[in-house]
Amino acid sequence: MKQYAVIHAVAGLFEGYSDTTCEFFPNRGFADKHIKQHVDTYREDEMCVRIEHDGDSTYVTLSPDSDDYKACVPEDMDHDDWVSENDASVEVFRVIELDMSNRSGSTESCWLTWDQQDTCPAWDYQPLCMSLVARVASDVMDNDQSVHGLEQLTDFISSVYYGSHAFIDCDDYVMHAFRIPKPKNSDSYDS
Repeated sequence: MKQYAVIHAVAGLFEGYSDTTCEFFPNRGFADKHIKQHVDTYREDEMCVRIEHDGDSTYVTLSPDSDDYKACVPEDMDHDDWVSENDASVEVFRVIELDMSNRSGSTESCWLTWDQQDTCPAWDYQPLCMSLVARVASDVMDNDQSVHGLEQLTDFISSVYYGSHAFIDCDDYVMHAFRIPKPKNSDSYDS
């Protein structure tokens, strides 16, 4: 069974990076329509200075000074340089195809992981709850054994078992995890 996840995130660690969202759709057409609706809203916003499509991703650049963007780019500097030097942000919409056919019969939940710094899926597989917790715990212990790191890990583990979205932010390790929904009226990923 295939599903399509739409991630809506701020690129990198700019303001709002902890507000990343993920919505799931039963087919690609619904996912694309969802993104189009958001992008159409941005087109009407005077802060929107650029919309770029790249394969499965759409990037929306927002700036409180859109006139400055139009005056500088592309004549004086490239887009990425301008964003880093100005009070601008880039929002990312990405469609991720999930093939859950190898999870048929499983009653445990699977998770989609998102690397906030690189704005891409964190891992090339969708782990089960215990695998997700074990790998994140290992990563945190390798990178940040401080009290803050352990508190973040505790909150992350609690979110995995009691919620549908888990988030961890330990120094250079920033990741979201989203519970992949099972088909309606089913306790497994069988369609």
